[in-house]
Amino acid sequence: MFIELLKIKFLIFLKIFFLSSKLLAFTDQDCSNPSFYIKNISVDLTKDSINEARSEAEYKSKLMGFKRLINRLTVENKDLNFDKTDISSLVDFLKINKEANSDKRFLANFDICFNRNLVINFFRKNSLGYAETYREPIAVLPIFKGPRGIVLWDEKDHWYINWKKKLKMLDGLVKLKLAKGNFSLNRILTANILKKSNKDFINKLVNNEKTNALILVVAEPILMTDGKTYLSTYSKFYNKSGEFKSTIYRKTISLKKTSSFYNLDKNLLENEVNNIIKSIETNWKKDNLIDTGVYNEVDLMIPITTINSTKLEKVLLFNDKTIKVKSTSGFKDKGFIKIQKETIFYDKKTKNSFENISRSSFNTVKKLKYEKNILVSQKDTSIWPYVLHILENLPFVIEVKIISITNSQGRILVKFMGNKKSFFHAAFEKKLNFMDLNSWQYVLKK
Repeated sequence: MFIELLKIKFLIFLKIFFLSSKLLAFTDQDCSNPSFYIKNISVDLTKDSINEARSEAEYKSKLMGFKRLINRLTVENKDLNFDKTDISSLVDFLKINKEANSDKRFLANFDICFNRNLVINFFRKNSLGYAETYREPIAVLPIFKGPRGIVLWDEKDHWYINWKKKLKMLDGLVKLKLAKGNFSLNRILTANILKKSNKDFINKLVNNEKTNALILVVAEPILMTDGKTYLSTYSKFYNKSGEFKSTIYRKTISLKKTSSFYNLDKNLLENEVNNIIKSIETNWKKDNLIDTGVYNEVDLMIPITTINSTKLEKVLLFNDKTIKVKSTSGFKDKGFIKIQKETIFYDKKTKNSFENISRSSFNTVKKLKYEKNILVSQKDTSIWPYVLHILENLPFVIEVKIISITNSQGRILVKFMGNKKSFFHAAFEKKLNFMDLNSWQYVLKK
């Protein structure tokens, strides 16, 4: 009887874990808004029937996913009440990565794509400011300064171990990666280099990690002259050039025992890793916060510069199909050129001519004759589509409107949700740097 019972249990076990392990609907579908895509949600439920277990598991995964989404995008921890209908209506699709079941038990791993517009409406309804802009990756170098001196990349060091473990589990908007260094850098790294924030060395570290910034996260037990002991933790932020920008976190914690100086509480170190990561995430979200209750606009000036110029080699008449010039070196293979007030399109170029021309582009004024040695120039028009594309794809932008274009600059009016600080911070992250032109206009810096 006992043997038979074991066989039955073993068969049930096989049925649960192997019978239905497969990829189901939506396995090839991807979420168009990665900020609203929550991955790797595992559920395991047993109910009176498999259908009930499956239904409850899907709802539970959506609820867990939405809570992770709120934690990822918002700063405030509000107590929100929502029912099954609320959660289900916010989901675009649910992707089942793995599934296994028995008659009453359902196990699965889900990815969930939430509908961006519906979630934003939910945030607006509940007066929640949010951020959805990902930051470019930052390298993190954990440093433990203890009685043995500086400890780096030590698999037995609990400060390093905690950082390595936590960075693998990150689910926020700031992408942090553990700095690995290399043999050459690790060999010359000394306490003095770190203490003085050696710019050249930090720059090499950043370049080695292929990021645009580095954060040194330091834990240092301190023994004071009065015999009291403390744990000092702080984080120093450096840009890609290796320049120290700011201390973004600092905390001093009193240790309970003097012996703790030599044997730090592992939980204390883990808590500080969590606190530093949370601080970095919170500051990023605050800098990029989209206040759904505030509508704003900015007036932007985009300079259009001359990138190439030459002169007419011979007179240009109104019916000519070719423009003879001293040189076409540096000009695009085909494009637009400017002669005085007229814009002219050419289909190809030779060493000393623009061929197959079309006159009076963009309704510009056409002259019957241009004399020899008159200036022919070409503007850098590539900046326009680039800037427009970046601005139109900022998540909180409502409208991008071109107001005017002249020979020297273009003017764009951008309407968006949130404050101007968040707008310019997000634009800067996308390599668009604006400065004040006056109290209401801003100009793109090159």
